[in-house]
Amino acid sequence: MKEIFIFFIFNLCLVTLNSCDNNSIEKPAYLAIQELYMTPNQNSSFGNSSSKISSVWIHINNYNLGAFELPAQIPVLIDTNGSYDLKLEPGIDINGVSSFRGIYPFYNPIEMSVDLKKGETIDFPSGSNKIVSYDFNAPQGELKIKNLETFESGLRTMTTTNQSDTNWILTSNSNIKFPPPQGEENLYSGMAILDTGICKFEVSSNEDFILPKGGENVYVEFDYHITNPLTIGVIASNPGQIIQMPTATFLPNSKWNHGYVNLITEVSGSPQASTFKILIGSAKLNNGRLDTVLIDNVRLLYHE
Repeated sequence: MKEIFIFFIFNLCLVTLNSCDNNSIEKPAYLAIQELYMTPNQNSSFGNSSSKISSVWIHINNYNLGAFELPAQIPVLIDTNGSYDLKLEPGIDINGVSSFRGIYPFYNPIEMSVDLKKGETIDFPSGSNKIVSYDFNAPQGELKIKNLETFESGLRTMTTTNQSDTNWILTSNSNIKFPPPQGEENLYSGMAILDTGICKFEVSSNEDFILPKGGENVYVEFDYHITNPLTIGVIASNPGQIIQMPTATFLPNSKWNHGYVNLITEVSGSPQASTFKILIGSAKLNNGRLDTVLIDNVRLLYHE
């Protein structure tokens, strides 16, 4: 009796499967996004237009499809073939952590119409549509971009603290200096060397900044190629005391990379601080080798 029941269930499943109309399954359209990057600008006042947009938040006809790591191929369920409103919000790795992604608040979203067809893939954006730019007209206020260091002049705007036992040197060696985006130039990058007896590199901004608090975003962007861990933070001027606060540490990398550091916790967590300096430092690991810290295009961004 048991064998008859199993046979009956098996045949019932076959009948059910064969009765399905495969053509009734809706095929999605696919949106393929390879990369997004900043607008090249040779006359930029804040250094090169380097960026690292690692993810994207996607909206179709105001419906949020979610966040996707780039490059991505995203299935989109549509009712009919035709034109749809597309919105892409560029995302970054906050504080250099790939699992800590977020929409970058200072980039403009990309908005336009796109033709989608069921079962077909469209490569988008294409050409100039891949380019993003800073949003200087956000409702939060005017975007301020402070050029902290580009190394293109003889004057340093970030100088060593009394904790540092080494200093910047400029390098124009094309094999190690920052390779600028196409159409832009870069004459020098900043470099610090750490070795036996030279174990601490630390610089801070010459300028003291009045930064927004109350949970407002405050970011430092920079390019880096390092063989020793590098820390970004702030020095807060509180009544009667100066407090140094690290924010994020970046690990050694094999090639130039672009970092985004959000100082929101340190700045908003210091309600009594009148001003802040930006801090960059590297304490040598006990690895028995010579280490280098290469940095370029350091800038501070916030709404005012």
